[in-house]
Amino acid sequence: MHTVIFDLDGTLSDSAVLTIAALKIAAPQFGLPVPAIEAVRRTMGYANPEFYYILFPETPRETVFEMGQLVEQEELRLLPTVKDKLLFEGCRELLTRLKEHGLRLNIASTGDNDHVFPILKETGIIGLFDKISCGRPDKIEILRKMTDAHDKSGFIMVGDMKKDSDGARANGITSVGACYGYCLREFAEFDYYIDTPKELLHLLNIH
Repeated sequence: MHTVIFDLDGTLSDSAVLTIAALKIAAPQFGLPVPAIEAVRRTMGYANPEFYYILFPETPRETVFEMGQLVEQEELRLLPTVKDKLLFEGCRELLTRLKEHGLRLNIASTGDNDHVFPILKETGIIGLFDKISCGRPDKIEILRKMTDAHDKSGFIMVGDMKKDSDGARANGITSVGACYGYCLREFAEFDYYIDTPKELLHLLNIH
């Protein structure tokens, strides 16, 4: 094992906390209700604007698109105020321990650059990653470009959604579902599951 690839939203970051804070400001301006945080968590991982279309399926797409742009502006403004609540407990320690063990750490996210990089910077973990790939909707393609020039048996993908497990499987990569985050066993098809970040260390035989 030489590289651990992480999804971001729902795997390292409880990004719904930030999105809900922004929706509370943006949605009422368009006469829209603020979704429940669990609905936002279930939708995390879809690229924009599809993310907002799923949350507001009965609203004209033009309205939803405009509201989504305001949400993204508010997320950037609010990020410094909620950054301490974003990382799942134990994730910072997990990343540090993996790095100390000599493993390369990558991010593979379908989130936009303007979403992924600010979260990584504000939470103070961006320096732990060797490669960050985001801004494309196809997780299979992201992982293919990230792994094709290397021994794929040395990669492991940690994510929370079926597209993470599908992407890993399509590229011959072992996958791990982050059940401490947004991963639900009944809706995903990972090779392994972990209920705490620390369990990944045990899975990799890191003591």
